[in-house]
Amino acid sequence: MKLLSWNCQGLGRALTVKNLRDLVSKFRPSILFLMETKMCSGKLKRIKRKCGFEQEITVDPRGLTGGLSVWWHDSITITVMYQSKNIIHVIAEANGLSVPNFISFVYGLPKEGARRGVWNTMRGLAAGVRGSWLVVGDFNDLLSQSEKEGVTQDRCARLSIFKPLYLTVTCWI
Repeated sequence: MKLLSWNCQGLGRALTVKNLRDLVSKFRPSILFLMETKMCSGKLKRIKRKCGFEQEITVDPRGLTGGLSVWWHDSITITVMYQSKNIIHVIAEANGLSVPNFISFVYGLPKEGARRGVWNTMRGLAAGVRGSWLVVGDFNDLLSQSEKEGVTQDRCARLSIFKPLYLTVTCWI
């Protein structure tokens, strides 16, 4: 099983849709997670079909920002346990495939204060996870300064916001 995660930053342009179709053709994912779609579910359904996926769960954008969508093939069963504008938390099952029991698709907001709420929600979801858990997405955060060149000292001082969640989750796996 392959999972592809992409912060597409809007699917309104033909070139972006072409790039998406090229990625799907090249990597052939069983599950696709799109962040910042900036597009409502009705329009996304057409693109999903063109990319060859049968199933989806979509969180519509609010105004001109955000939007999440998870697409998958019929060979996989996905049950949504929780969804918000930043998180889609599911149980995934597939015959003959090694699929994580739990998958959390996450888009961490760029603003630090709002992102803190996403991490608090993730801590709450972690308490209910029994079995394997894959957390995937764009966290808009760093665990250490080595993850990005040119990080200022001010930015490095804030690295501790994401790290406690990461340590909590990895200790339970």
